[in-house]
Amino acid sequence: MIAKHTEEEISKHIFKLFKEELKETYIYHNFAHTKQTADTVKELAEAYELAPDEKEDLIIAAWFHDSGYTKSPENHEEESIKMVKEYLGKGFPEKRLENICNLILSTKVGNQQKSLSEEIIHDADYVNMGKKKFEERAELLRCEWEKINNKIYSDLEWAQLQLEFLISKRFKTSVAVAKYGGRREKNIKKQRESIEKSKNDQYKIHLKEESTKAKVEKLGRGIETLYRSVYGYHMELSSMADKKANIMISINTIVVSVIITLFGSGYTFGDSEGFRHVRFVFPMLLLVITSLISVTFAILSAKPNITTKQKFELQNKDSSVLFFGNFAQLKLNEFVAHIKSLKEEKNDLYDSMTVDIYHLGGVLIKKYKLLSWSYNIFMCGLILCAIGFLGITIYSY
Repeated sequence: MIAKHTEEEISKHIFKLFKEELKETYIYHNFAHTKQTADTVKELAEAYELAPDEKEDLIIAAWFHDSGYTKSPENHEEESIKMVKEYLGKGFPEKRLENICNLILSTKVGNQQKSLSEEIIHDADYVNMGKKKFEERAELLRCEWEKINNKIYSDLEWAQLQLEFLISKRFKTSVAVAKYGGRREKNIKKQRESIEKSKNDQYKIHLKEESTKAKVEKLGRGIETLYRSVYGYHMELSSMADKKANIMISINTIVVSVIITLFGSGYTFGDSEGFRHVRFVFPMLLLVITSLISVTFAILSAKPNITTKQKFELQNKDSSVLFFGNFAQLKLNEFVAHIKSLKEEKNDLYDSMTVDIYHLGGVLIKKYKLLSWSYNIFMCGLILCAIGFLGITIYSY
């Protein structure tokens, strides 16, 4: 009998207490941990052949030592003392009750153990550090702390905490040292290995992140090179088109000027046999007409076009603010704000540059089509004029 209650009755009382009042957050400090502590206390007490009263007091203290968690995790030892006093009642021997309270209070972190019984309950409370399933039980404590403290522990951080715990905590009794000390040392070694593994994993993750970052930066440089090359190519083609247009304008204006000068000087109708020379007017007139048409197309090709078909809108994804014909319609603050937003969003910037390149391509197509017409008309006029002169000459002579 233990204080007029059997151990079975006490265990049922604690089980019911935890079942009804202990929060689900406490997945480590629960009935399983309490029962393990009580069983280890009995084991160590029998090894030391303690007196029946001492052994009973230890068992009672072991069953109640974490009952205070049903009230509050802070100062739960004091709450446990209140609960054991209430359970045992006033008829329980005062000296033994004081001993039980001291045993419970000795499990508080930082308190020193002053007797063998206190050392036994201490070793029983921390017996997990000498068990094979230390890591499994530690994971339950990790989950409990994360819920209570609202904090997530990384694998490395938790392994370091457990290593510090294993090193700082030691078994107090020789029986516990003999029975569980060897496994505690293995657990220390295992935690050191876990720390090294976590560090290696973090290093690999760091290398992977750096590699990904480098790939992204390389990809970014590749994209920038692409846009730079395309823009340069467009500008070069535009410059070539303007040069070709200038050539056509110069040649055709010279041709038209020379022919008009010849007509004005009376070269064709200079003598009395005007009808004889008038036949040369037709090929020259053809050349003048084709030159005028050719120079018109060349001028249209080189002519700057800053007009837009519709008012530019910032929300319009089919037009780019980078095109001067569009941003010329905006106020300064609108233009600056839109450029700022483009700098913050790379995808929008690339999209805007893509739209700009597309429209530049459209301008180039128009330029080269006009130039093609200009060259073809000039070539046809020149060929027809030459054939006309050649035909008239052969016919006449």
